[in-house]
Amino acid sequence: MQKILLVFLVPLLLSAACTSTVPDGPDNAGLVLMTPLDPFVIFEGQGHYAFIIDHDSPLPPMNYSMAYVSIAPGNETPPHRLVGTSELIYVIEGTASIQCDNETIMVREGELALLPDGVLQSIAAVSQAELRYLSVNQPPYTSEIDIRGDGLAVSPVISNGMPVVVRDPAEGIEWDYNTGTLIYTLVNPVLMPEKGIPINYSVAYAEILPGGRVAKNRLIGRTELIYVIEGEIVITAPGAGVLRVPAGSAGFVPRDMVKDYANPGKANAKILTFVDPAWRPEQAEILG
Repeated sequence: MQKILLVFLVPLLLSAACTSTVPDGPDNAGLVLMTPLDPFVIFEGQGHYAFIIDHDSPLPPMNYSMAYVSIAPGNETPPHRLVGTSELIYVIEGTASIQCDNETIMVREGELALLPDGVLQSIAAVSQAELRYLSVNQPPYTSEIDIRGDGLAVSPVISNGMPVVVRDPAEGIEWDYNTGTLIYTLVNPVLMPEKGIPINYSVAYAEILPGGRVAKNRLIGRTELIYVIEGEIVITAPGAGVLRVPAGSAGFVPRDMVKDYANPGKANAKILTFVDPAWRPEQAEILG
């Protein structure tokens, strides 16, 4: 990320082993801490994959999956297709060279790429640092949709779609509430129809300075997952307790739940928020 976003208060984020607090809300779920599960080897040792959200997660039914992926320098995933699902890749560290059908794109730390379903793809770690990224699939990933090896020989060309790439948060939609707040919507199919975004959730990025706090808010009919890239945040929800979310983990907020966030640390907290279905201004309430 090339520029530092100075965020004192974030009144609303636009979006993106497990423990939970007192159940709350229509989904019968409270705040939930989501940490990556034990990683397993993928593509014959080329990388490691750790689910954050899968079908066994203690959440209401989700229409996307999320995983933390690491690939050592010089390694790459062999060509494969994910049939019927779009993959969002957010690079946390390193540089990825991503083949997307006939196009190759470079995606660096703090950048995002959204690959349409069915493209022939491979991801290579091309910097000296280990490549670490979030992989989000909608519909959720299953092994049945992952076509690789001999299966590619009989698999027709399903897509020649173009990836959506966000190089800097400022390329998205900036929201400033005249309180020292800067929030950037990175992808939102509702607010960015011209981009042809092939998902129905939204993703936003923000930084919160030490001591900064997010104003109390509620997203009507929408779940929110807050992934902490760096630092730590604390989510507080009336009747559902307090949840500390360290870097590398995510905090899940059920739909319609009133909550706020704070940065209790001494360094900036960098976060991604995933709102599902996609964030709409008329479906958000700022409660002070």
